Amino acid sequence: MECPYCGKELEIIDYYGKMQYSEHYWIYPHSWIEKEGEIFQCNYVDGFEDKETAIEYAKSNDIKYESWEEIICNSAVFNGYFYTDSSWNLCEGYPC
Repeated sequence: MECPYCGKELEIIDYYGKMQYSEHYWIYPHSWIEKEGEIFQCNYVDGFEDKETAIEYAKSNDIKYESWEEIICNSAVFNGYFYTDSSWNLCEGYPC
């Protein structure tokens, strides 16, 4: 999946879900996480890798800057985290 702000490929960092428990103590494992979705993060939340990409992004998003090294992805507002819901729709933020 790509970041909806900068277009960079999102990095999968984890998954989330609901804790499930077995009905009987002799069933192994006794508990597990039933996966509901995945958690992603944009790699450009800390800055861009090269000058050309950073300046192009700043111009296309009307971002004012003094140095290209201070340009970051707009997803930094929520720390660059995204997650997929149970329907695999990409949502902003970190799942609660």
